[in-house]
Amino acid sequence: LEEVKGCDLEPLYYEPLYPEHPQYVNRVIVADFVSMEEGTGIVHIAPAYGAEDLDLGLKCDLPVVHTVDLDGKVMPAPVLSFVAGKFFKEADNDIMDDLDRRGLLYRREIIRHTYPFCWRCATPLLYYAKPSWYIKTTARKERLIAGNEEINWYPEHIKHGRFGDWLENNVDWAFSRERYWGTPLPVWRCDSCGKDNCIGSLEELRGKPGLSAEPMVLEALQKGEADLHRPYIDTVTFDCSECEGGKMRRLPDVLDAWFDSGAMPV
Repeated sequence: LEEVKGCDLEPLYYEPLYPEHPQYVNRVIVADFVSMEEGTGIVHIAPAYGAEDLDLGLKCDLPVVHTVDLDGKVMPAPVLSFVAGKFFKEADNDIMDDLDRRGLLYRREIIRHTYPFCWRCATPLLYYAKPSWYIKTTARKERLIAGNEEINWYPEHIKHGRFGDWLENNVDWAFSRERYWGTPLPVWRCDSCGKDNCIGSLEELRGKPGLSAEPMVLEALQKGEADLHRPYIDTVTFDCSECEGGKMRRLPDVLDAWFDSGAMPV
């Protein structure tokens, strides 16, 4: 064993412990977010399961590969068949046992560190890359920063402090949420051709061809008295304008509560 600099390893390739996707080349990548205070200075990255990993993966053109499903269970795969269907944290010991049997385990120990858990039920959590709806706030970054200069802040240090720093480091806003309660995302998608339609008003929705809903909801909708929250809005469908026979059905997401806060008159 010897100590080497990270930059000396960057051009190297390695054999994966579980070659589930042999079509992908496994290579060493240098990043500045790896801790130099403990461990070897080498970590495995998984673009599908970490924000920093995903950013690095996109920068280095790495694939986003899922090995865990949305229920937190290991997905079926030939090299992981012995833990397929297990909750990802319950598979840890089985995987270490397998590596040990194959002579690939360098050291096994319990390490105390910060880890995310559900604050309600204490279930271990996993960052999970998946499609979401975004507002491209970065396209308005300079305008937002300029607008901040026109505001008289009290206390004054917020202007170029907490709020100013937030604007300077602005990222696109993932504003959709997979929850039941909240303002429904006003996007309908065709169940045949996949076309999306974002509805801008109740009047626009009422004018859609082939408008349909549960009788009570449809009657209230026509009168302009409908409750546009779930579950009522989820029964509303209409004909697709791009294909024959397709029905537009609302996507189940709701909006981030901060969207409601920002829409409130001051």
